[in-house]
Amino acid sequence: MKYVRSMIGAVCAVVLAAAAPAAAVPPPGDLELRYLGEFADPARVADSSGNGLHGNILTGSGGAVTSVAEPDGNRILRFPAGSCPTAPCPQAIIRPASTVTLVPGDNGEGRFVFGADIRLTEPPPADAGMNVFQFGAAGAGVSQWKLQVDSGRPSCRWSDGTNFVLLPAGAADFTLAVGRWYRVTCIRLSPVLFQIRVHDPVTGKQVLPPARQTGQLANILPSGAVVIGGKRISATQTDVDTDQFHGDLDTVEFGRRILPSDDA
Repeated sequence: MKYVRSMIGAVCAVVLAAAAPAAAVPPPGDLELRYLGEFADPARVADSSGNGLHGNILTGSGGAVTSVAEPDGNRILRFPAGSCPTAPCPQAIIRPASTVTLVPGDNGEGRFVFGADIRLTEPPPADAGMNVFQFGAAGAGVSQWKLQVDSGRPSCRWSDGTNFVLLPAGAADFTLAVGRWYRVTCIRLSPVLFQIRVHDPVTGKQVLPPARQTGQLANILPSGAVVIGGKRISATQTDVDTDQFHGDLDTVEFGRRILPSDDA
């Protein structure tokens, strides 16, 4: 997709500005990670942010992450197709080489944005989640930021280990159409304001009105490893346990925003 390739630039500067009050629009900030579908070598996805956070590819039971050329010449990341209710299951995830710059922190003041272009290649499983991009796990005392498309419906989750915000896109019956690209973006606009956006990455036009939610979250300080495409690789577990993503991803990004307060 050689059209709107950067969430940090065009999406936040144009799409957000067109649909949100000026005080809540994130200005350009620091891009920490960006995966476009190119490989650094056969075992690593290339990070084009300039920070060298290439992604190690981990696989199991015949699963793979492949770099696939689209008709326009753009390359995308393809994960195992279908769904798997009985182990062993084809599994594949990506883990960036380092995570230290992907910890938002900043004493509860950190503004940050993460997202991906997503295309489902088959109907999503009804009884298993599909994780796209996450740091940290869900649980008491554990910080997390996360993008998921469980049952085909995008949602974002942020947690400081005590409180959390879970923000789905659209009405309860909204799901991503199979075979179509969507840009899904999760944004912490302020210490207490969170947003999810879904738009067409070709035109930049919104697919849904932006959804917002407030929540009193303190520092978001995830630990462990950033993971793209699922939770883990485990030969004894099915999609219900691993939340394996099935489909295609492109322009997977994390960016940091340092903003003035909303009432500035």
